[in-house]
Amino acid sequence: MLPWFLRDSERLTKERAGVDELARSTSWLVGVDWGIAGELNLDAIIRAHDHDYGVRLSFPDLFPDAPIVVRPRNMQGRISTHQYGGAEGALCLEWGPDNWHRDITAVQMLQSAHRLFETENPLGENRPAIPVVAQSRHALTIGQEIRGKWARWYASPSLLDYTTAQPTGTAGNLQFSLRDVGDDWIVFVHELTPQGGSSWKETLIPSALPGAVASDLLLGAWLKTELASETIDSQKNLADLQAILPELTEKNLLTTGNTSGVLVMDGAGMLHFFIVLPSAKTIACKRLESERTPMEIRAPNYPSLNTKSIAIVGLGSVGSKLATTLARMGVGKFYLVDHDILLPENLSRHALDWTVVGEHKVNAATIAINRINPEIKTEVSRLHLTGQESNASVNGVLNKLAECDLIIDATANSKVFNLLAAAARTSKRPMIWMEVFGGGTGGMVARSRPSLDPIPQDMRGAYLQYCTDNPAPTTSQTNNSYTTETADGEVLTASDSDVAIIAHHAARFVPDCFTPPEQAKFPYSMYLIGLTKAWVFDAPFATIPISMESFSTAGWEPEKTTEYSQDNVQFIVGLIEKQKNAIANPTGNQNPTG
Repeated sequence: MLPWFLRDSERLTKERAGVDELARSTSWLVGVDWGIAGELNLDAIIRAHDHDYGVRLSFPDLFPDAPIVVRPRNMQGRISTHQYGGAEGALCLEWGPDNWHRDITAVQMLQSAHRLFETENPLGENRPAIPVVAQSRHALTIGQEIRGKWARWYASPSLLDYTTAQPTGTAGNLQFSLRDVGDDWIVFVHELTPQGGSSWKETLIPSALPGAVASDLLLGAWLKTELASETIDSQKNLADLQAILPELTEKNLLTTGNTSGVLVMDGAGMLHFFIVLPSAKTIACKRLESERTPMEIRAPNYPSLNTKSIAIVGLGSVGSKLATTLARMGVGKFYLVDHDILLPENLSRHALDWTVVGEHKVNAATIAINRINPEIKTEVSRLHLTGQESNASVNGVLNKLAECDLIIDATANSKVFNLLAAAARTSKRPMIWMEVFGGGTGGMVARSRPSLDPIPQDMRGAYLQYCTDNPAPTTSQTNNSYTTETADGEVLTASDSDVAIIAHHAARFVPDCFTPPEQAKFPYSMYLIGLTKAWVFDAPFATIPISMESFSTAGWEPEKTTEYSQDNVQFIVGLIEKQKNAIANPTGNQNPTG
């Protein structure tokens, strides 16, 4: 795959001209220097509050569909609250994976970096006594916040309701289970017994789960207090807890010499859980809460699949079924991408179960895949591709996706689709995507094979045009993509079987993506699948192919751009020579000089 600056001379000219004009027209951009180090980059010096900040702008191979990465250079440590990782971690600027579009340029990224340095003034003159934090453009999801927290516990709605209703000062015993699943510990509270009162039992959570350690249920203590959250969270061992919670000693709520637990409600009504090890060391667990109310080997021979790497983006109800089905079909390698956590309310349609609740969905799917076939190789990413993430990290995921033999979009998210379609088109990889219609009406499955089908964006346009030409009956979408309310007020919900049918139809497309076209089982590359008599379906299980014969497959060919200018040729050759000289003379001065 050619780098973008060799494919698109016109865009390279635009980027160079924009940076040159910015350097001439502003006083804060005091040095720029282009280079090539694996990918095209731009070193710049940005002046803010009389301090010069060195930064490097890296242009990924999928630019302009993928975002530019901006990193500080030659720093001793992190310089901003809006920075991922260490001293040279990528800056979180005004444009990232969640709001990037191909019209954003290097000029805008430089301007955004300058605004960040001007606002926070981390190293300049007249720094404020209290550091200023630039406003964030986006909130993190629970999956992003909990990433890296290996000890977790689930606070069910029933537990929250019960403990909230108890008077302050209530104390008693608890029973809980501790599971060692993958790389994480997950705690579930099953029973609370207040001293002198009747027990509360959790009916939602099974009392015994695979992976429990020592025994199915462990013992501990729980208390409702008026303590501040910060006071509780700062305790490091059992002695510290007993110092602020004398009931743990005086009322002998805890057994000694065994693993136990302590559940504490603070004065603001927040719950905290600590695992107490036999050594008296405590481990603070990260709380998980539901975001919604919970809802109640004989196979065809696909010998080519065991050598293929399949990328699945989205491991929800559809993606999880795809992953386990393809594992059973013999796929040898997966790359799974999803930022979300599996919670109890997901179980009504998800392929997985209580044994992995509390895990990131990609890790949970990996466990399920390896239980089907331990020899399957799986890589995962827990990044939010269109959320607030490091541009560098997202670009790394996109590069991995482009290296896979097949890309599957199981998100039903148009922003994710556009990003994956760009990766598939640029790397000439086949792509499969699908949609489950609200209310169990049916769904759509589609594939796009390089040079055999139109590119994914064109196929999606044909599908949207079909929907415009055949408008659906009056319905309204409720709070999730699988539920529809009719004009008469009847709520229709897609069941697990409805979702599974669409997921499994999509899985049947996978072997065809690696089969010579004359041997393909499916003559069309897009089908509407009816599951009830509604919309364009005259009966349940009606299947309607959408022909793509009138659409060109030329979109897979390299984009036509203006003739590559001699100036740009000399520019790129000069950068390559400079990089060679830098490797030969690593001690030379490589700072931008303007």
